[in-house]
Amino acid sequence: MRDEPGHDDRRAEAGEPVEAIVAVPEAAAPEEQSPADEPPADEPPPGVADAPEPVERPAESAESLPEAQPDSVAELAEAVAALTEQVREHHDRAAARERVIDKLHAEVERLRAGEQNLVLRPITTDLQNLRKDLLHQARTLPAELGRQQVVDLLESFALSAEQALERCGSAPISPAVGAEFSAREHRAIKVLPADDPAQHERIAAVVADGYLDTTTDRVTVPARVHVYRWSAETAPATENDPRAEGMSADV
Repeated sequence: MRDEPGHDDRRAEAGEPVEAIVAVPEAAAPEEQSPADEPPADEPPPGVADAPEPVERPAESAESLPEAQPDSVAELAEAVAALTEQVREHHDRAAARERVIDKLHAEVERLRAGEQNLVLRPITTDLQNLRKDLLHQARTLPAELGRQQVVDLLESFALSAEQALERCGSAPISPAVGAEFSAREHRAIKVLPADDPAQHERIAAVVADGYLDTTTDRVTVPARVHVYRWSAETAPATENDPRAEGMSADV
């Protein structure tokens, strides 16, 4: 471009001082920009790029959420730890109870065994003595032995057994022949017709003795007996009996 003469040159030719004139600068023409200097289409203009970006509220809430999570995790961890401690204490108490139960069970078994030995000790001692007496009598039995001697010997053994039973709280029930029948102590295994009304419900024979529990006063084994039973139909005929007269008349 060619420079055109300005007002300063004309004033200098006219003889006017140059300093008195204030030069007004002309507006600079816009410089042509090369394609390389142009900003990319995606990038905003320089003035817009420096502007503050708008604040997004959801981003702030998302950023504040991780700050609250550590507290929740800590509380959950404390709750789990407390539950774990409670479960452990519960198992410890259960194990302690099991040990106590096992100990009590062992003591009960030991006491039961000791009580059983105490109960059986008297009868055990008596049976030992009875066995000793039987063996002694068998070794010293004479060659000739009368019936009465055998009876006395057997009764002595029966007396030893009776004493052993009494020490265990069991007394024998030995009813006598002719005694009144008792349904509590006796069991009639056979009924015999009575010749006399006075024999009604009387013991005719004793088959086996019974036993009474002296602690509870209960009959554990009733005595087995034969009993008389009188009735007019089964009673034998007498001389004054009309049936006897009729029978003799028929004959």
